[in-house]
Amino acid sequence: MARRWIAIIFGSALLLVVLAIAGIATLFTIAGSANDVRYDFVSPSGRVDLYLIETCEREGCTHQAVIERPGPEGDPIQVRCGLDIEAVEPVFVSLDVQWTSDESGVLIAFAGADNAERSISIDFDRDCNA
Repeated sequence: MARRWIAIIFGSALLLVVLAIAGIATLFTIAGSANDVRYDFVSPSGRVDLYLIETCEREGCTHQAVIERPGPEGDPIQVRCGLDIEAVEPVFVSLDVQWTSDESGVLIAFAGADNAERSISIDFDRDCNA
């Protein structure tokens, strides 16, 4: 009789462990469905860093730029810019960045897997939130 109870308890515990593992695996699969890709660029002077981030999920892709440049006291500050690029598939397959002469903005030329070339310009002070 005692062996039967031990087998029932052990079997129940084993079932709970298997269910917990399956649940955790499902959560990681759902949470891992986004695909973030980051591209790093440095201005010609080396003072400004630009990070272009493309996040694609089932519903489509979002794009943002993060600019890191020296602040008033010399400490680096980061400024984020949402990029108005509508896409269902990744579009940063081919990517080129041209800096303005004063490094206060960029022209981003890009193309997706379909090779359709597009571009977007960013003026850091005008288009981005501090």
